[in-house]
Amino acid sequence: MSRLNIVVILMVAVLLGALFSVFTTNSESVVFSRAFAEPGIEFKVSGTLDTDHPVLYDPLMDVAETRFHMQDKEGEVQEVILRKAKPTGLEQSESIDLYGKVVDGEFVATEMLMKCPSKYNEDSHSLAESTPEAG
Repeated sequence: MSRLNIVVILMVAVLLGALFSVFTTNSESVVFSRAFAEPGIEFKVSGTLDTDHPVLYDPLMDVAETRFHMQDKEGEVQEVILRKAKPTGLEQSESIDLYGKVVDGEFVATEMLMKCPSKYNEDSHSLAESTPEAG
């Protein structure tokens, strides 16, 4: 078998693995009660940052851990451990999607997507501000 054949076979295997990974990822959004009912299984939990609790991030203690509380779609609030540095704009986010699982009674997220407010909303930019006044 030539090197070219081996390289082609490896590339096909990697592509098939990537496709399999994409199509088997759990994209169904659940609430915390379901995630806690099935510990060890990865879920996507959607909600909003609970601003009644502080966001805890100390890069001197652990650069890859952020703790905060999130309220899911049913109103349940849980502490979340995000295994990443604190994302920029977390406090201003409109909604959060967490990808993670319950480990030892805590929701541990490995990925997070945030929807941040648009800088082009009506409150911050009006038509009057963008057109010069006639003199």
